[in-house]
Amino acid sequence: MVCIEDYNKGVCTERVCQAVIASARGRGVPVLVDPAAIEDYSKYRGCATVTPNRHEAALATGVPTPGDAAPDQFAEIARLLLEGLRLEAAVITLDRHGALLLERGQPHRSVPTVARNVYDVTGAGDMVLAALAGARANGIPWADAVRFANAAAGLEVEVFGVVPMPIEKIHREVMRLEGDHAGSGLSGKIRTLEQLLVEVAAHRNDGQSIVFTNGCFDVLHAGHLSLLRRAADEGDFLIVAVNSDDSVRRLKGKKDPTRPINAEQDRAELLGGLECVDAVIVFDDDTPERLIRELRPDVLVKGAEYRVDQVPGASFVQECGGRVVLLEMIQGKSTTAIVTKARQG
Repeated sequence: MVCIEDYNKGVCTERVCQAVIASARGRGVPVLVDPAAIEDYSKYRGCATVTPNRHEAALATGVPTPGDAAPDQFAEIARLLLEGLRLEAAVITLDRHGALLLERGQPHRSVPTVARNVYDVTGAGDMVLAALAGARANGIPWADAVRFANAAAGLEVEVFGVVPMPIEKIHREVMRLEGDHAGSGLSGKIRTLEQLLVEVAAHRNDGQSIVFTNGCFDVLHAGHLSLLRRAADEGDFLIVAVNSDDSVRRLKGKKDPTRPINAEQDRAELLGGLECVDAVIVFDDDTPERLIRELRPDVLVKGAEYRVDQVPGASFVQECGGRVVLLEMIQGKSTTAIVTKARQG
């Protein structure tokens, strides 16, 4: 990839830009441009994309737009850029409204973002260009690349000055935004192992400690809540691994063939709805040993009805320098007791 970051200081002349674009295109290399605030974009003609903000895009096309214009109102501006400069895609950044993307041969689409506590916009445009280039260089489609760049720029404006963003932190932000935009604050915490590994790496880069606990959590009750709240106090990021339906049947089915009472998705979403829980993952093994070895938590938490030598993964965590914490359970609070009481009417 080749990036042109034009601040209109005299370096990125038409001769230079056109020579770079022609040379790159001759070798099949895309050129991405963060344009200057100028009225004529002809010097960028033939690049893969331009990434102006709302004001720059309006200036370059001569199409006035109100300051509070919605993303869809920039569709015509994007079309003018796309056709006039022979782009693959036009990307217009719209601050609190995210971005508008128009790919050749595709309808325009709005890529939303979230409100930020903006401290310093320095470097936001650079970050959009860099993240977009990184995503496209790795073969990510335009829509996902813009979502990735949007998330990266959102993190950049929340820090003072120009600060590098670790890739895991941007991945974590993308996952958070996806959960928010899915319309469910619960399912936004459910993770695959691949997603969770990224999130754990991001928290470790921030110097935070990872706490892990697991269980069936078939009928969520006050005993569970107490355990999870105390587990969360043992570190910075609490992962709850919940047994799949098949796993629960293998563990509980001999004594009670009706278990699980609640399906795995319901149990995972209920756990995700708790403020003290940061991430939920469903696992199908009889024990979470494999998950623990993959995630390498700093703290492993279980109820005190177990001994340390009975806790799956305990020795591995300790060998890695972590802690195993056994928490006292609340007497009389259990799924079995609740189910028995319900059946007795």
